[in-house]
Amino acid sequence: MEKKLSCSCGSAENCTVFACSGAADLGQASDLLARKLHKNEVRQMKCLAFVSAGITEMIDSVKDSNMLVIDGCNLDCGKKTFEKNGLNDFIHLRLTDLGFEKGKTPPTEDVIEKMYEEAIFMV
Repeated sequence: MEKKLSCSCGSAENCTVFACSGAADLGQASDLLARKLHKNEVRQMKCLAFVSAGITEMIDSVKDSNMLVIDGCNLDCGKKTFEKNGLNDFIHLRLTDLGFEKGKTPPTEDVIEKMYEEAIFMV
């Protein structure tokens, strides 16, 4: 059975997650991690593309949530996307900071589980 935890606000309804979903292995892993957090009702996965596009009404709908942005590597595409759109109050998780290497981390179930164990405690 998967752990079903919510973020510090006590409810996944006000906790969101965005993933860089890049083309590299860690981009794929960040996407799979965000989907697992969503599936297990830890956070609601939202689309980073609406932030990139600057869709104001969508950005406004999440800006008061407890936001987690997951980037695979130190390019920090998700983080930079948020900052360019005036979103500065978010938690940032970079998978390379957890010891995973870009180009050397196949996104297997075991790898995603290790990432998940770190991410569920990010408040």
